[in-house]
Amino acid sequence: MPTKNPNTQLVILAVAVGILSLLFLTPLQYLWTLARSSDLYSHVILIPFVSIYLAWDTSRLKEIEPSSPRRTLALIPLGIGLLSLFAFYRSSANPLDPEQIENYLAYSIFAYVCFIVASIFTLFGVKTVRAQIFAILFLVLITPFPVAVREGIQIFFQHTSAEVSYWGIKLIGVPIYRSGLIFEMPTITMEVAPQCSGLRSSLVLFITSLVASFLFLKTPWKRAVFVSLFIPIGIIRNAIRITVLAWQCYYIDPEMIHGWFHKQGGQPLFAVTLIPVFIVLWLFRQSERKKEVEKT
Repeated sequence: MPTKNPNTQLVILAVAVGILSLLFLTPLQYLWTLARSSDLYSHVILIPFVSIYLAWDTSRLKEIEPSSPRRTLALIPLGIGLLSLFAFYRSSANPLDPEQIENYLAYSIFAYVCFIVASIFTLFGVKTVRAQIFAILFLVLITPFPVAVREGIQIFFQHTSAEVSYWGIKLIGVPIYRSGLIFEMPTITMEVAPQCSGLRSSLVLFITSLVASFLFLKTPWKRAVFVSLFIPIGIIRNAIRITVLAWQCYYIDPEMIHGWFHKQGGQPLFAVTLIPVFIVLWLFRQSERKKEVEKT
């Protein structure tokens, strides 16, 4: 049996989201504060708008035939959300503690998103959900990382960037002795700190790649390869920054460690690293268009 009028379903969904937002008002307020005060989570404010834009694609909606919702599917996100909510109430995380706010929000906001997804599964038909699944699951990105996950990702990029930058520094002829994350050079001793992991830039690149792969690519493996580029590019970007700093401190002045490139060079370097991303996207897109032409 076909679903009801989509406009009616959208109104019901809006009411459901409104009720859920009231129930989760306190975590949402803390999330808003975190997004405004933390560079790492500044993207959170834009995620719902991007998700709505992706879902509100009339060209995709026209291709969807009416179908009845399989409400049993809603039990999956509902169950996951309840488990997250249970972990939230069992957690001793205090939102007033800056070191615990991420854990507090990881449980509560993830449960909030799961309940929204369960509401969508309940209201809309399978074909509609399948066509909009990317936009629906994209909402998960408003959830902050648990502290252990964030630190794990930082450690990964920190150590891999240190490894690549060590060989980069040797390649440019700077005498160097390495002890773990500490680089000893004749003019300065540098440590690859967690701040050097470039987590924020890598996260932005990951989100950008996700959206671009959805909008411009159709082949699953090409989407996967394109999105995964954020890992090697993030490592190489960090290594370039560390290597340039070492070069400046050795060949110019050790005080360059406090200079502009160290403090503000991340943004222009991030813009430069977008170039190979767009090149790969263009190549993948051209290959798909070629295959589409061959089929016709």
